Amino acid sequence: MSPGPLYLGFDLSTQQLKAIVISSDLTVISEAKVDFDADFKEKYGITKGVRINEDEGEVYQPVAMWVEAVDLVLSRLHEKGCPMDQIKGLSGSGQQHSSVYWNSDAETALKSLDPKRSLLAQLGGVFAYKFAPNWQDHSTQKECDDFDAHLGDPQKLAEVSGSAAHHRFTGTQILRMRRRRPEVYESTARISLCSSFLASIFLGSIAPFDISDVTGMNLWDISAQAWNEKLLELTAGSADGIAALRKKLGDVPLDGGSIFGTVAPYFVDRFGFSKDCRITAFTGDNPATILSLPLRPLDAIVSLGTSSTFLMSTPNYKPDPSYHFMNHPTTQGHYMFMLCYKNGGLAREKVRDALPKPEGKGDPWANFNKAVLETPPLDVKNTDSDLAELGLRILTIILFLQ
Repeated sequence: MSPGPLYLGFDLSTQQLKAIVISSDLTVISEAKVDFDADFKEKYGITKGVRINEDEGEVYQPVAMWVEAVDLVLSRLHEKGCPMDQIKGLSGSGQQHSSVYWNSDAETALKSLDPKRSLLAQLGGVFAYKFAPNWQDHSTQKECDDFDAHLGDPQKLAEVSGSAAHHRFTGTQILRMRRRRPEVYESTARISLCSSFLASIFLGSIAPFDISDVTGMNLWDISAQAWNEKLLELTAGSADGIAALRKKLGDVPLDGGSIFGTVAPYFVDRFGFSKDCRITAFTGDNPATILSLPLRPLDAIVSLGTSSTFLMSTPNYKPDPSYHFMNHPTTQGHYMFMLCYKNGGLAREKVRDALPKPEGKGDPWANFNKAVLETPPLDVKNTDSDLAELGLRILTIILFLQ
């Protein structure tokens, strides 16, 4: 076992909470995960990590499940003999856009956690709404129309916030919450993103939004690096409601590498963390992906998860309704360019399941992979002219971002 210092990272995705402990030279020391379907399917009534209200287009997750998963994943690390006392810092990522609604009891409960009791036993009553909208939610079409129109058109909204309105973006979700469940909105003291929710648990107080993740809300003015007053007014319902909404959202540190503080005593006493273990800003899963590889300017990442995502880092801000721009998570003055299609993984699984199954207990993806490798991309045949055409398509994207 490595003597440390060690570093702990988390990823709270749609279907899992994963934890990994590494040393300073990036050697993996220990790993653990909670698979929501495998561990909680019956208890929380989920399928592929979510619950669905098809009549309304709602896709959501129980916040209690996330809370319970934190204790469980740490217990699994502890059972593997991970030297928790050597962990000097922790951070993490969460699915983007998803929102958590805390009530007025949350801060007190987070600050006074008893290590002899589970997190769920103590935090089960601190949420104004017991579900978190998932990024697959598509219940907010009216709200999207209102966001797109409020500043003039989708292009203007993209110029201000980095994106046109999208169903999953947090601003439209908050607006729908205020309209459809006004009692929830009124009783909400603070709103967290998935990433800042997870940071709050470890910090023992409500953590601020990350400077990159906040740009996935349609509420942050990227050029001004501040909340946009007009979009706050739309979301709050009137100019008089802006101050209350600002309080729910909180201030946003402009430094993406901010240290929030040290780990809460609960984790020191229950799991053996060092009291000096520091917590840095948690960010969204896509910004975290940008940080996972040493990208040069205009290098690209393709991520094939539950969604299909194309990511690039660029110093130039050229927003358009057809894609997303977000703040870079650590480098001020740089941006993350993103194309995202939310039906990626599920669509691939449907195609895989329609193909003949591999014989025996072989890799379930074997026939899918074979079919993909044998099919020319974008119907481009293996000729010089067609390959050149494919290259030009890619080059067009790159040149546009320069």
